[in-house]
Amino acid sequence: MAVMGNLELLAKHAAGDDRAMRLIDGALKGAKRGASLTQRLLAFARRQDLQVKPVDMPRLVEGMEDLLRRSVGSGLVLDWSLEADIPLALGDANQIELALLNLVVNARDATPDSGTVTISLREDTISHSTPELSAGDYIVLSVSDTGVGMDAETLKKAIDPFFSTKELGKGTGLGLSMIHGLALQLKGALILQSTKGKGTTAELWVPVYADDAGCPTEPA
Repeated sequence: MAVMGNLELLAKHAAGDDRAMRLIDGALKGAKRGASLTQRLLAFARRQDLQVKPVDMPRLVEGMEDLLRRSVGSGLVLDWSLEADIPLALGDANQIELALLNLVVNARDATPDSGTVTISLREDTISHSTPELSAGDYIVLSVSDTGVGMDAETLKKAIDPFFSTKELGKGTGLGLSMIHGLALQLKGALILQSTKGKGTTAELWVPVYADDAGCPTEPA
């Protein structure tokens, strides 16, 4: 923030000097990329500050419809499957929106020609604790695609920071790791299922809000 603030002040003094403005603009873009990278690394490390509160998930998803349709483009079908009477989730609405956008963009990139990206929302209950989730009630936000899918080896590495199957310059390799870190910080999980040639399903599990629920802004 100090670097970006000083660059913005410098830009005011350099107004009219095209060469200086180009250099300042390049420096600002680099600083912003660094800030974004830092935020994603903090998310992966489960150290970011979250604004955890009750979240109306159907309203959140529906509110992003226009943005998601523009992100998918005209070549793919964007489908919806939202259960009725979904209870409130316990989460950070802004970070969940960012996670959903990342998942939809990943689904788009994995479905290069034509196909369907499906967003679904349901309530689910884990009766016995698993390695991924504690017993309890959850809201499951799912993004599925009919794209190229991943083999078992790629699937194992999918949430590793900086791992990416995209072309150089088209991804940081931090999208899924950031979502994974967010899910863990919310005491939920990111669960990936994929088959080579048959598409991928990414599920973000977040706890159902309860009056006596804590707000897990720090990792367990």
